[in-house]
Amino acid sequence: MTKFYNAAKEAAAGVADDDKDALNNNDEMKEVATTFLSLVCPELIEVLNQHDDGISASDRLVKVGRNIVATLRYGSYKDESVASMDQSLETLASECTALAKLLGSNNNDSSKCKVPKVRFGKTELQMPILTMGCMRFQQTWNRGGRTVDNIDQVDADCQDNLVHILKHAIHCGVTHIENAKAYGCSEIQMGAALKTLFESGQAKREDLIIQTKGGISSNMTPQGLKDQVQESLTKLQLDYVDLFSLHGMNDEDHYKWVFDNGEKDNLIDAIAELKAEGKIRHLGFSTHAAGPVISKFLNTDAFAYVNMHYHFEGSYTASGDGMYGGNLENVRLCHEKDMGLFIISPFDKGGRLYAPSNKLRSLTLPEFEPITYGSIWLWQHGQFDAQQAPIHTIVCGAARPSDLDQPVLASLLLSNPETAKKRAIVSARLEAAMNEALGEEWVRTWHVGLPNCTDSKYGTQHGNLVWLNNVIKAFGLVDFGKDRYGPWESFLSKWDDTKTKEENIKAMGPGWSWMAGCGVDPTTDYSVDLVNCPEENRERLKEALLFTYQMCSKAASDSANPSTILPTEYETAYDMRPWTAFPERS
Repeated sequence: MTKFYNAAKEAAAGVADDDKDALNNNDEMKEVATTFLSLVCPELIEVLNQHDDGISASDRLVKVGRNIVATLRYGSYKDESVASMDQSLETLASECTALAKLLGSNNNDSSKCKVPKVRFGKTELQMPILTMGCMRFQQTWNRGGRTVDNIDQVDADCQDNLVHILKHAIHCGVTHIENAKAYGCSEIQMGAALKTLFESGQAKREDLIIQTKGGISSNMTPQGLKDQVQESLTKLQLDYVDLFSLHGMNDEDHYKWVFDNGEKDNLIDAIAELKAEGKIRHLGFSTHAAGPVISKFLNTDAFAYVNMHYHFEGSYTASGDGMYGGNLENVRLCHEKDMGLFIISPFDKGGRLYAPSNKLRSLTLPEFEPITYGSIWLWQHGQFDAQQAPIHTIVCGAARPSDLDQPVLASLLLSNPETAKKRAIVSARLEAAMNEALGEEWVRTWHVGLPNCTDSKYGTQHGNLVWLNNVIKAFGLVDFGKDRYGPWESFLSKWDDTKTKEENIKAMGPGWSWMAGCGVDPTTDYSVDLVNCPEENRERLKEALLFTYQMCSKAASDSANPSTILPTEYETAYDMRPWTAFPERS
């Protein structure tokens, strides 16, 4: 039986195999999707035709079309069996059937179409395991160019898009909303959108968990922090937030300003006052820090929860740190301290899963698409971790309503006992791919003794750089690597060898702490940085650094180096962003 393959072949018959731009032709992709769905899931077409948000209905068809064409093309390239492609396309058809049910349900339907909730550590909040993030829908970042100071300056289509996102999130049970002062005009727009829904009776404040975040600086006072929280509340048009996070606790200076500020007052002193005034209910922090810095903040016992990076393929800026080469120790420390654990950016910083490589997708299919696998791996972490440390919620930064679809549908799979079995199968396949590409001993020891920028003579982010070597060779994540490498390359271009490392870091400004470290200088001998690494790894570590430079740096790609020509396995399979998000247009 090859029902789904046959339907896909019929649907994509008009798409030329050599047309590399076909996936970007939204009208063509909608035609492919419509034909496929008419044969295998007509109920989704019916639901989309009745949908009150025509743009989102169109977006969903584009995504289905891109999935179909990507599956057929890579399957043909790999000479996969028809049966194998049929299985992958059946996974898509099953998602479409579930989506039709989700979109067609109403708020009186059973909770089977709602994202599950779990206890969020010592906060005792019942937290949906999927969170709506707020850094992809806003009109502008307010960082140069267009500026938005009030809701009247926001384009109607941008605000309408946000209202549709928020309505869809609440419909699906995604009732935790995570924002930040640093997200441009996001708080302003969210405040207006919430007011719209509250006044229309489509949502109630008490049914939502709202989080915002605020950054700190060397000259901020406790009163300044209080004023910043009040500014956020004013923009959000709220009396209080359920969760307030100190945003970007990324280095030792941040720790000092909060807890050990000498003659200046400690910023933590403002928190008790804010709680007493009823403006915040629980304190947390978000972080892009190295693993040991995160541990230092956790061990203060001042926080009820933390937002940090931890994903199946690595731990973003903490990759290479600690006993396990990432944030696993901190995940377990959160469990020990009964803290709520919120995972940042699983679909972007966790491997660019909305635009995966052909190789990664071939490793997660036919059981799951990469976004589905990445979500389930986190939600079931407590089932397979040796210390049963759980993940409570993960965030989806939605630029459009349809961005929530796949993780919402993934959450609904958790009630099926087969889901854990499938997750284990995919995990084993990914582990085997890593071992085959790199060797078991390397996988076990690559990070041992390897410094990140804090301990590197040259400020080089060795742990992250070698981690990128690993995930590119194992999973083909080149485009992900290029995204991550960019800031390091920029910092390297500004590095002045006549200055001390401390002087250089200070000159980089606050951006350094968010993506700390320099990239690779191919003329530098990094032996002095590798003295604590196993001797048998040192030459290979240098090769790994050079490989990452060749694959990810703009300097190398601009040189037309033949070694940077991507194999098909490394190319992007599809991109689930049907159009450019509003803040990226500013």
